[in-house]
Amino acid sequence: MNEAIKKNGIKFGVIIGIIAVLAQVLLYIIGNESYKSPIIGVVISIIYWIVRIFQSIDTKKQMNGIITFKESFTTLFICILIGISISSIFNYVFLNFIVESSYKDEFNTFLNLSKLELYKAMGKSSSELKEVATTDNFSIAEIGFASIFSIIVSSIFNLILAAIFKSKTNPLNE
Repeated sequence: MNEAIKKNGIKFGVIIGIIAVLAQVLLYIIGNESYKSPIIGVVISIIYWIVRIFQSIDTKKQMNGIITFKESFTTLFICILIGISISSIFNYVFLNFIVESSYKDEFNTFLNLSKLELYKAMGKSSSELKEVATTDNFSIAEIGFASIFSIIVSSIFNLILAAIFKSKTNPLNE
C-alpha cells in the first residue's frame, strides 16, 4: 500500500474523529435538545464531506495526480474506519460515564421516538415497535451496530468520491 494512502487515511480519520467528538461535546454544551435540530446534522454532514473531498484532493496531489479508484477508495475507507471508531468509543464513554443520566435518557428517548416513527411508516409489528421503544442506544451492542451501519453508508459515499477523484486514463497510453 502506498504510504500517502495510508498516511492520509489515518490523518484525515483522526480529523473526522476529532470533529465528531467536538460536535458531540458542543451539542451537550448548547443543550436545549440541540441534538433534535436537523440543521446541525446537515452542517456536520457537510463538514465531513468537505474533509473527505480535501483528503481526496490532497492524496491525489501527493501521488503526482495519478490515483486509481482502488487507491482513492482505500484512503477514504481508512479515514471513515478511524473516524467512526474514535467517535463511537468517545460516545460510549461520554454518554455512559461522563454526562448526567438525564441528558443521556432524554437523548435516548429522542432517538427511540425517531426510530419508532420510521418503523411505523415501514409497517413493523407491535413487538418490533416495543423492542425499539426500550432500546438503550448507548450500549456497546447498539453503538457497535450504529458504527457498522455508518461505515456501510459512508462507504457508499466513498465509492462516489473515489469515482470522481480517480485519475482519468487514456486508452491509447495503456
